[in-house]
Amino acid sequence: MSPRILPLAAGLAASCLLSGCAWLHDTFSSSVDEKTVGKIHGEVPIGTPMDAAEARLSSQGFDCGTRTGNFTDELGRNRNAERFMLCVRRAAKLSFACENRDEVVVVPSGGVADEVDVVRGANCDAQPGPSLMAPNSAK
Repeated sequence: MSPRILPLAAGLAASCLLSGCAWLHDTFSSSVDEKTVGKIHGEVPIGTPMDAAEARLSSQGFDCGTRTGNFTDELGRNRNAERFMLCVRRAAKLSFACENRDEVVVVPSGGVADEVDVVRGANCDAQPGPSLMAPNSAK
């Protein structure tokens, strides 16, 4: 390897390593980025109609569904609601079966958002990955 190419190769290797570390941090981090929290609270302020909240969160890359029961608020407290909307950030093209993803809990009152909590939690896809065995192979 020529002396001029060595620093270039080292720089390329370092940038690949740093981007890989950032991706792993984002995938397994247990807290939400403050910019993300601010952006979501700006997009879905208290008083937003629930249909509009779902549409705005969907456009931000979240899948939403209605739930009942327990959830965790931004302060880490376990809470309970008769009904709430849980939105989970869609998985990236490269993702693990279980990984931490941003979640938004919107608690309604009178058809509008009464509480909006942005948290990060473990999310495990229900669909298993591809089988490692051929379909007709002997066990």
